[in-house]
Amino acid sequence: MKSILKKYLDKEIGINIENAFRFEPATVIAVADDHFSVVDEKQSYTHHFSYGCIVQVIENESGVDVGGFMSHKHFNVAIKVGHIMQLGPGY
Repeated sequence: MKSILKKYLDKEIGINIENAFRFEPATVIAVADDHFSVVDEKQSYTHHFSYGCIVQVIENESGVDVGGFMSHKHFNVAIKVGHIMQLGPGY
């Protein structure tokens, strides 16, 4: 996984950071032996993910289209990370 992600160091990717079903732009800022880190575009937060969180990496030199009709986005790589379902009061 490290060798794949190293190609995108300091580049924008698409990743489902906060929502399992929505890809957002983020910049890869670190690729370590056991994890990678990105900074999200919205809030400039740094997110660290272990490679075990990655469900799928989708790459295409001409781009990967993600999203729907109203939220269409285009990235060179899209990374799906797994999300833990969290239930709170009222569920």
